[in-house]
Amino acid sequence: MMQKRASQILVGDLLVKSELVSLPQLADAMPVALKTGVPVGRVLIASAFLSEEKFKQALSLQSLVRDHLISEEDAVAALKLVASDSIDLNAALKKLGIESEFFDHANKLGEILISAGAIDKAVLEQALNASYTTGLQLARVLALRGLVREQTAFVALVSQSLLRDQLLTREQALNAIQTVMAAKSDNGKSASNRGVLIAATMTARKSSSMRLGELLLLSGLVIQSDLLSALDKGISEEVPLGRMLVRMKLLSDVELNQALTLHDMISKGTVAAQDAIYVLARVKASAVSLSKALSQAEQYKNETAQVLSFAEFLLACGLLSEAVLNDCKKEAIEKEKPLDDLVEASMLFEHSFTAFAKQTYFYFKSKRLNDEQCAFVLQLRLAGKKNEDLDEVLITFKW
Repeated sequence: MMQKRASQILVGDLLVKSELVSLPQLADAMPVALKTGVPVGRVLIASAFLSEEKFKQALSLQSLVRDHLISEEDAVAALKLVASDSIDLNAALKKLGIESEFFDHANKLGEILISAGAIDKAVLEQALNASYTTGLQLARVLALRGLVREQTAFVALVSQSLLRDQLLTREQALNAIQTVMAAKSDNGKSASNRGVLIAATMTARKSSSMRLGELLLLSGLVIQSDLLSALDKGISEEVPLGRMLVRMKLLSDVELNQALTLHDMISKGTVAAQDAIYVLARVKASAVSLSKALSQAEQYKNETAQVLSFAEFLLACGLLSEAVLNDCKKEAIEKEKPLDDLVEASMLFEHSFTAFAKQTYFYFKSKRLNDEQCAFVLQLRLAGKKNEDLDEVLITFKW
């Protein structure tokens, strides 16, 4: 789909090429922007040459071009449609027939959430625009902005992936989301600050594309709060995400260059998204070179192919926070007690749920269920399916 690399495109170029502003108008705004330090887009808005809404659409398209998800030509065409047909960005991309795993994933997830009654079309449009601009997954945007609960976003994201793999019907996916929505505030048990991050890591294995923001988050180079601060400031000042992170001293120039190199490799198909996450995390944690970390990626695959411990399994299913797991590991060493026993005691789940989780873990070890299926049934069981045992659940879903 991409016809050329255009990651450095300026928003002013998009505005002029799409005829949202004229070249003389941009020329008038530039000296004012340079003199006052106000971004040129803001000067154009203040001068009544451009509306706030169309400017936001231009920023979203600029972000998509920089992340190699669409070409500059497609961005210009989409912006022209936004201007001439008075339609939103999502509709413009659909009208152009632009297909991308990113768009497919975001739009389908939004449709599922609307059908389940979790959000409405206005919320979806708002969240999609934020997703396009920031580089964060739609589910993460919805959860971070409090538009849906974390557990709802988690189950929706996993349900969508299972739906795409034909392991769930659409009706089953909607019922699962509605069950979680009806539950009491995550029952106080879900690792609510981890859910969407975990689900994103699961789905990354299947992805052939990834936004820079997600790569930085999933690899642990930045935390969500810092990324959001940089995104808000970057949008306001019209500075690319990576450069703003460096400016705010949240990322070094070296780390940014490494992330951009891997992001480019994902775009070209020379490295898988999941491998890139590992490589970037390895570089940060062990201070090894990028080339060495890339060479170790195959070894990592072999290591992760081995069975997780029960504690790691609970973490991967969004039922345990890293903080609790680390505390249990420390106590296990100090008191010479089995880690899984300490984790089980710390979770304070009722006995029937613990037994359900252990049976699910057994099916995971025997490869009868994959990690997404396990996360799905455990979250569903926690949300309200109290009287079903695992075998009954598997019969329901024909697993």
